[in-house]
Amino acid sequence: MKKLEGIIAPMATPLTRDEKIDDKTTRTLVDFLIDGGIDGLFPLGTSGEFALFDREERKTVIETVVDHTNGRVPVLAGVSDPGLENVLAFAKDAKDAGADAIVATPPYYYATGEDGLFNHFETIARKCELPLVVYNIPEWTHLFVPPSVIQRLAEKKLIVGMKYTEYNLLNLLRFLKVAGKRIAIFAGSDAMTFTNLEFGGSGGVIGVANVAPKLASSVFDEFKHGNLEAARLAQSKLLPIIEAISVGRFPAGLKEAMRMVGMPVGGLRSPLQSLTGEERNSVAGFLRESGLLKEEV
Repeated sequence: MKKLEGIIAPMATPLTRDEKIDDKTTRTLVDFLIDGGIDGLFPLGTSGEFALFDREERKTVIETVVDHTNGRVPVLAGVSDPGLENVLAFAKDAKDAGADAIVATPPYYYATGEDGLFNHFETIARKCELPLVVYNIPEWTHLFVPPSVIQRLAEKKLIVGMKYTEYNLLNLLRFLKVAGKRIAIFAGSDAMTFTNLEFGGSGGVIGVANVAPKLASSVFDEFKHGNLEAARLAQSKLLPIIEAISVGRFPAGLKEAMRMVGMPVGGLRSPLQSLTGEERNSVAGFLRESGLLKEEV
């Protein structure tokens, strides 16, 4: 697999009315994202409500995405879980399905130290037989993977990338300094994509790509072609869409925004709750500000 770069979409998971995996809509979403210029697909991340699905459901999602993508862009399969054995089982399913790489958070819920984090990712890397991307999202896992651990993993060639989801420029610069020349470092915080590229990062894995894939992908495309002002402008234009998907408790705002722009993916998996009427109005307001929504919804 060539070095990962660009804008990767952490896919929302389409659900039917009875909260089952929606195969048909998943395929429609794959086309919507790829046709919009997205450089890779990441099913079963935070945007995809991964922690609420069992092994068979996760397997179904990965198989469907890989099958319909059909090699057009890389598929990075989410395999996160607090338990190492579960991660390895999910990784095996991802490999069997034909995924190009896997993405794993640290073992959330229980805390561990730097050696524990290193050993966790080392074991995954050595046993899973697929390239590994670390998913560093401390707000959700309550466990920060520090630059020293990423540096060790990168130096031993155990990982190919990291998704860093935190609005902390200093830490981003630290990661880029110790590992940016060895692995792909992606901004996971939507508004940090251009900044990450500017300082030598590889792109962004950003939820807003589900709503506006063409605009999101243009941040990287313009940057890569040396059109820095155009890339900066595209990043700025994403701001109201970023605000829209942040309404309520994530990913409720994301799924509502997708519905409003004509890419409906159903509701949320229980016990997550949909937006209130007032919150939906807020999402609509931000989307109108962005120019994506012109009609009443």
